[in-house]
Amino acid sequence: MTTSSKTWFYSHPEPRPYYIEERVNQTLWKHRVQGLWMSCTQAEKPIKMEGNWNGMPVLFEWEPGKYFILRMGEERKEMIGVIRQILFNLPPSFAYQDVDGLYVVEWHMDDNETRWKDIQGNPQYQGLRRLKRA
Repeated sequence: MTTSSKTWFYSHPEPRPYYIEERVNQTLWKHRVQGLWMSCTQAEKPIKMEGNWNGMPVLFEWEPGKYFILRMGEERKEMIGVIRQILFNLPPSFAYQDVDGLYVVEWHMDDNETRWKDIQGNPQYQGLRRLKRA
């Protein structure tokens, strides 16, 4: 089965962990991300997945058609680039380090300006920077 983010980000997937895992993992493999298997930990909105990529934690969170959040143990531009490709070249909105020390990148199709105002100045979000203008 060949799939893309159209089946899990740009539309609402069935809230069944196995189906979400299959679609997301197939999409990652199609984009040549090796050594990463994502497990669905929450199949309802916001959908959450976690995995391990070469010893580094990787977490996904998203609401279909609204936002996608990538959390990982350190900044890895190749992973950020792959997620951008997977999301059909949607540019990332923000990047920061969270309270758990994870490097976070957010993509927004919804109101990213409201999200920016919510997180700007909050000490939970260190090194916050905007990657795309509103």
